[in-house]
Amino acid sequence: MLIRIIGETFARRKKRVVLALLAVSLGASLTSALFTVYGDFGQRMSDELRSYGANLLLRPASANLEMEVAGITYTPPGARALIDERELPNIKDIFWSNNITGIAPSLSAVVTGGGQPVLLTGTWFEKQLSAPGNLPKQFASKSTGSGEESTFVAGIKNASPWWQVSGDWVRGDEMEGAMVGSAVAQRLGLLLGDRFTLNYQGKELPLRTAGVVSTGGLEDYQVYVNLPVVQELLGIDHGVDQVLVSARVTPKDKVSSSIRGKDPSEMTPQEYETWYCTPLVESIAYQIDEVVPTGKAAPIRQVSEAESSFVGKTELLVLLITVLALVTSALGVMANMMTMVMERRKEIGLMKAIGAQNSQIATIFLIEAAIIGVLGGLIGLVAGLGLAQLIARQVFNVSFVFSLVALPLIIVLSTLIALAGSALPIRQGIKVEPARLLKDV
Repeated sequence: MLIRIIGETFARRKKRVVLALLAVSLGASLTSALFTVYGDFGQRMSDELRSYGANLLLRPASANLEMEVAGITYTPPGARALIDERELPNIKDIFWSNNITGIAPSLSAVVTGGGQPVLLTGTWFEKQLSAPGNLPKQFASKSTGSGEESTFVAGIKNASPWWQVSGDWVRGDEMEGAMVGSAVAQRLGLLLGDRFTLNYQGKELPLRTAGVVSTGGLEDYQVYVNLPVVQELLGIDHGVDQVLVSARVTPKDKVSSSIRGKDPSEMTPQEYETWYCTPLVESIAYQIDEVVPTGKAAPIRQVSEAESSFVGKTELLVLLITVLALVTSALGVMANMMTMVMERRKEIGLMKAIGAQNSQIATIFLIEAAIIGVLGGLIGLVAGLGLAQLIARQVFNVSFVFSLVALPLIIVLSTLIALAGSALPIRQGIKVEPARLLKDV
């Protein structure tokens, strides 16, 4: 009898049932899409933000007093503390090696060109490194790395993909090619393909303008060449001033407040393991220090703090939109169920007149709502996955992987939405007095 009553309800009130399904499906689809996106959102945002520059800076570990302006060292080469570039492949050997997306060393010198001072910077444009694969022993079983020797393409081209370049990038084996900052090119009157000469302490350095760099920053006022060119000019073997490191990181508010901002030496073994095994910008800097003895890594605070804040606020926005979608869906179900209950008041009165209890009548309506919730959840799940893929393609140019956790979660949420939206209408409906409703029948 119960099945027959529910079947008759769905057959005779198709429009109302469809409207209720649409309300539940809308909430379920938005929730499904945002849940799928949210599960990998932080990582995708971190990957996207990495295209705007490095978030770690590796400087020489020595505490020598040096003259520096805007991160550029003007101390004479003989008095500089330097990082050994031969240690840099070790960066791809840390616990979070797979999170390192860019490594770009540099060595700078003030030279003259056309009678004017010019900042000459040697770097890797694109260089393949081989990481030895020596994992930290205490965490080898948990590392994201494979523990085997691997290759990695480093260089400023990967670490700073936001550079706007006119012309060509300098090849790794090209000793006369130069990437000229737009301000320097304008000042010296250089065009693509032009040859020019820079001077340093009586030495001449003939170069060719392979490309012009425009960033709107300090890069516009520098001339970039391959690192060995500047090392030979300064008489330095394997030394660099600084190294830009780009790493995918987790916002610090994702970890327990008890270890947030805490010095590793003050942590308990459990806190240290949690901190070390979480890709925070501070823990990655700490791990880089372990494998590059001649350097000292530190977060670029302006970048890392802004990234953490942006990702956190955006995740909160996604969560709020999800909650709003659920509430809106519940209100839609409530309005529709209220109409359905009002239309069935005489039916309710008749059931009461023949002895049906309030709980029995409520059970019928709740089962109907649950069926609508399950069906609406399934429809919304399919629609939400399509919406999630659309968001992924349009925003991140990737595809999201469907999580099996979403299937039961969306079905349960949809059912709860339908039940919650039906609670008030059902409560109002079972209060009717059968004598008053049936006197005109």
